[in-house]
Amino acid sequence: MFLYDKVIVIDIEATCWEKGQIPENQKREIIEIGICKLNMSDGSIEDKRSYLIKPTQSQVSEYCTQLTGITSEKLEKEGISFKEACSNIKNRYNSLRRTYAGYGGFDKSIMESQCQEFDVKFPFSETYLDVKVLISLMNGEKPIGLLKELEARNIKFEGSAHSGADDAFNTAKLLYQVLKS
Repeated sequence: MFLYDKVIVIDIEATCWEKGQIPENQKREIIEIGICKLNMSDGSIEDKRSYLIKPTQSQVSEYCTQLTGITSEKLEKEGISFKEACSNIKNRYNSLRRTYAGYGGFDKSIMESQCQEFDVKFPFSETYLDVKVLISLMNGEKPIGLLKELEARNIKFEGSAHSGADDAFNTAKLLYQVLKS
């Protein structure tokens, strides 16, 4: 039975390099899955967390560390495997039975491709809600970034930009306001 009481909201951080130039013998891969649950009855947000993922095919660049605050040392010390993170998400969030959402298509796309590449069962349902596209369709305007969208709606950003857990939390706040307006 599919559940409609809560929406799982995610934000993915991945290895990245200045000017998007991926070094030879490396691939862009997930280093953080930020996640929370948006309660649709009252807009409360629960179980906000960050799963740090140890990369296996890339190094965290200085540029990536400056952007996300994530270091190779932190991932080595606190990170888990991508497979373990997906299993934890599926079990903790009942994510196969709920809609999941993110701000833009990147989060869904990189999760799908990395699951396929690493032969890991996809931890989310087939029902994805792209908050960025939803807002653009409702406004009839070109999409803008998360921070600008929050600002335009007088929603205060809480936390640090490019922190997966904080971005997921703020996306959840935005989604609730959009759906309830």
